[in-house]
Amino acid sequence: MYQSEEAIRRKREENYNREKQITEELLRNLKGRWGAVLGGIIPGMQDAISAGPRKKVKCPINHHGDGRPTKKVLPDGRVIVKKSEPDFRIGKDFEDTGHCICTCDNTMANGFRVIMVYYGCTFMEAKQKVIDFLGGSLIADHVKKVVRPEPSPEEIARADAKIRDRLKWMWEGTFDPNHPRSEPMRNWIESRGLPDCSDIKNVRFHPSLRYVDPKPVGDLGKFPAQVALLEDIDGRPVTLHRTYLKPDGRGKADVPKARKQETHVSDRAPAGCAVRLDTFQFPVLGIGEGLESSYAARAMIRELGIPLWSTLDAGLMRHVVLPDWAKVIIVFGDRDRGMAGQVATYELVERARKEGRRATGLLPPFAIPEEAKSIDWDDVVRVMGLEAAKRLPIYLQWKMKLRQVLREMGQPIEALERMAA
Repeated sequence: MYQSEEAIRRKREENYNREKQITEELLRNLKGRWGAVLGGIIPGMQDAISAGPRKKVKCPINHHGDGRPTKKVLPDGRVIVKKSEPDFRIGKDFEDTGHCICTCDNTMANGFRVIMVYYGCTFMEAKQKVIDFLGGSLIADHVKKVVRPEPSPEEIARADAKIRDRLKWMWEGTFDPNHPRSEPMRNWIESRGLPDCSDIKNVRFHPSLRYVDPKPVGDLGKFPAQVALLEDIDGRPVTLHRTYLKPDGRGKADVPKARKQETHVSDRAPAGCAVRLDTFQFPVLGIGEGLESSYAARAMIRELGIPLWSTLDAGLMRHVVLPDWAKVIIVFGDRDRGMAGQVATYELVERARKEGRRATGLLPPFAIPEEAKSIDWDDVVRVMGLEAAKRLPIYLQWKMKLRQVLREMGQPIEALERMAA
């Protein structure tokens, strides 16, 4: 029988509301039980659950991080051989949400997403797998619930005080990039094929930071480190990010995880934050992902007078809070085999546009080299050289469009002249 468009619309709305109610009931019933559910649905997940939220294990989703040597082939044909490091762990809120963390995919914020990534299925299919695991029911009472006691206000205050003291001690022990003792940091930047970055803000050098991992790794000693300050949109310090280096700085330290982010106090969180490599304001703002990729992007737009912020990873890029003064956003994203960088770039550009800004994303215009996980703007500048990178067609097209946008915004002639140079 023929149905009117209004009847079809009502039917779709009823189906949507029914599925929404099912999802909400499942989420309520699964709170505190996601460990048992995901451990039963995803093979290999139990290792991560047993390890807890602080220890990384081989990824059960994309099966990387088993310690075997892997090759990264750069665009110029050079091959870098390194061991794949365990890079998967459960989040602190795992039992309540199913949240998992891994560089292979930064979208696993809840248990349904973890199932979707593992099986390559839709949300509805993931939800059905959960219902099937529960015996065709939405009730999860037969699944053991893990309840973690909430810390008292006094315990939270004591923990926050320790964190503040550690962050203060670490930052006060750093040196400006131009300081004589910061030579290893300058060597690190040079070894990445990057131009002079001595004028960057909020990234400094620490001559000796201890590296400690949970057992069985333990304390591996002290190493020089590049230390970056992560700030929220109001300019408040939130936490620090460390890159452990070799003694001379010409490479990362030989430790399981050379890049580490410090913890943060209870009333501040990294979500929405960035490392402000430049602190001045301009109607245009560049956003990069990792520090070295952001250094390269910053070098490309430096002559245009555009500030650049780094979000450190794709997860923070997706949620970075943009300042009111930035009317035009240029996102220098990574091209990842797992699509995390591409998705983060797209989502930030779309969000910026919805906020009424002009926004564009630029990804490295090359395929990911065979056996490599990704390619970023540091790879591009390192292989091509800075001047050649600035002659890439996608960059020149964006620069030409930007000049037109700035003219429409009534920017002073010197800004337009920089765009035309």
